Amino acid sequence: MSERYEVPPRLSYRGEVPTQAALVRRNQQLSTGQRRTLDRVDELVRTQTQVGRELTRELTTLSDKGHALDHLETEVSQAGLLSSLMARITGRSTVLERRSATEALVDHYELVSIRLRRASAFADDLRLCALELQQEVVELHEQLADALANEQAAAQRVLALETALAAVKGVSAEADRARDTVDFELRQEALMLELFRASADMARQHLEPAKALRDTTMRLNEEMATFVLQATGTVNAAGRRIQALGMAADAPMVVGELQQSLDELNDAMEITTAYVEQTQVLLAEVLPRLSARLEAQREMEQITVTSELNAVTREHAHALAERALREAAESEIDELLGS
Repeated sequence: MSERYEVPPRLSYRGEVPTQAALVRRNQQLSTGQRRTLDRVDELVRTQTQVGRELTRELTTLSDKGHALDHLETEVSQAGLLSSLMARITGRSTVLERRSATEALVDHYELVSIRLRRASAFADDLRLCALELQQEVVELHEQLADALANEQAAAQRVLALETALAAVKGVSAEADRARDTVDFELRQEALMLELFRASADMARQHLEPAKALRDTTMRLNEEMATFVLQATGTVNAAGRRIQALGMAADAPMVVGELQQSLDELNDAMEITTAYVEQTQVLLAEVLPRLSARLEAQREMEQITVTSELNAVTREHAHALAERALREAAESEIDELLGS
């Protein structure tokens, strides 16, 4: 009676099973894409800095024009008796000067409002960029999770195939056939194990830079959105009084109310200055570090994917399988401990 040998069944893996060529291609795509994203973020930071500086200049000019009008009204009100005696001579020029100053202030308020609308639109662009980067991070998380699950499954089958191979005894035709089949399956599974480990390593390598780019863009969006909201509230409060100047019959009273808004504009300018300083830190420190990290990763990108796929030995497959299962067990313990 001939012996029958059982071969551990083939597995159904999560997601698409990678090939070596597909891994190399995916790795290059991620590296190139992250380099383009870094260039895009760098451009966004520079644009954001420019927006902040423009708003600083416009807010300063708006404040200066407001103070000039306030100063003009103060001079007129302090003239007292002399003003009354000279009213017929100077009255017309004072009215014209006041009207000119008021019109200049109203016009510049409109310019500041346009700048703020542009800044608001730019904040929306930053948010869309952050959402796109988040999608890439999600995909990398999913790739890593699938690769780790598949690596663990492949490791278990490698060990099961080793056990099955060791159980094949004798020199019969049936034994030779079983030995050949199991040995082939073992080599195939060992290669799959290598590919899944390479896929997991690749996802890990690209995940942190992708998160850093996403977080940097999100930080830009948060800072810009906060800045725009604060500056818009202050400028709008001043704007209501500024626009009232063009219609008010009692200009001195409205100018007096404007003084409070001018003081608030100083707060907006301080916020803008701090905002520009923050973006300068990104340009001087954060982005160069990210750039250096991506460049170093690019130099190593072929090593992760191809270093061990050319010669998969049985001993190496066994060691890799035990390592994968040990790491999976350690990961489960870390999750249970909450670390």
